[in-house]
Amino acid sequence: MNIDSILSNTQTTEIVRILVVEDEYILAMNLQETLELLGYTVLDIADSAETAIEKTAELLPNLVLMDIQLQGEMDGIHAAELIWNRFQIPIVYITGHSDKSTVDRAKLTFAFGYILKPIKEQQLYVAIQTALNCYQREQLSQLQRLNQFKEDFLATTSHEMKMPLKNIKMTISVLENILEREGIFNSELLSPFESVAGYLTILRQQCEEGLDLVNNLLSMQMVDTDVYPLELRSFQLQEWLPHLALYFRERARSQQQIFQVSIPQNLPPIVTDLALLSKIVSELLNNACKYSPPDEEIQLTADIIYLKKDFINEDAQSEIEIDSQVPFFEIRISNSGVIIPKKDQSRIFDPFYRIPDNDFWKNGGTGLGLALVKKLVEYLQGTIEFTSTQGWTRFTVILPLSLSK
Repeated sequence: MNIDSILSNTQTTEIVRILVVEDEYILAMNLQETLELLGYTVLDIADSAETAIEKTAELLPNLVLMDIQLQGEMDGIHAAELIWNRFQIPIVYITGHSDKSTVDRAKLTFAFGYILKPIKEQQLYVAIQTALNCYQREQLSQLQRLNQFKEDFLATTSHEMKMPLKNIKMTISVLENILEREGIFNSELLSPFESVAGYLTILRQQCEEGLDLVNNLLSMQMVDTDVYPLELRSFQLQEWLPHLALYFRERARSQQQIFQVSIPQNLPPIVTDLALLSKIVSELLNNACKYSPPDEEIQLTADIIYLKKDFINEDAQSEIEIDSQVPFFEIRISNSGVIIPKKDQSRIFDPFYRIPDNDFWKNGGTGLGLALVKKLVEYLQGTIEFTSTQGWTRFTVILPLSLSK
């Protein structure tokens, strides 16, 4: 098989960047020419182990072709071991030695290939592709192991955290019932700031925040691993959404905020996961209440919108794009009085990121809310956008009118 036939039967290799380590000049130049004909990019040629290590650190190649016998005190095997330990870059040896002791030493350095001189084109190509494939599989396997460890750790830790928090919450309720029955809540001996009720309220709030954090971590894990069970149901948005907003309307009233809901009454039924949609809307309304100062407005609106979607006529011999208006439902949560600084806008959906000094009511939080909202919206095959300008911050959620699993 010649070079042309190899290239015609394989994917392009021009993105593979190779460092050649060979101290015989003519052989190194021939090797570079062959590699470039095969479609690889030769970054440089090193003629010693020390130079090879320096060039690897500087150029970070995808693969190193390493001659075992090199000039200087350090040979190729020693250099390969240092390169692998420091940079995790795959090594393919090229050598004229095939004795057992040399091969055994090479095996100890995580070598991904071994080519004997004189080097043949097909042998070189197969060795490089095999090494790259093995390296990619090894990296993928390592990532899968790390991801599984992360998932197991998160699931176990979340469960272990959740149970004590639930027990604390239950104990607080029991204490409140006992103290209320004994009349301690109404004691005139204690100031409002020193009352037992006040301390129990703080405990309850902290407990709720801890449970929210654990639940959000579990939800993110399930969405990331695509195992969140979708429970689709049909419902009327104009009936469900105002009911969900009742709690936030009362919260806004207590904080002297203006809360407005605007939803047309003739909307068609929508089909989606109601629990996930509740999480999305509740978190966005919670943020609006949290960050809006008194006398500012919070607006909740919903409607059906029509967006263009390209369809391909599969029966035609050529692709024909047909513009069609497809219905989606849109929910907007807007609040006035607070602007998200431009420097923070690119990070607004990052996990654990919170805008500094922007929590007017000092309610605290974990910074997971918006990150989870974005993941849940995408899980429901939708999009979320936000703008923050001219005194208003607005989040717009667009979801399919009828979601299918």
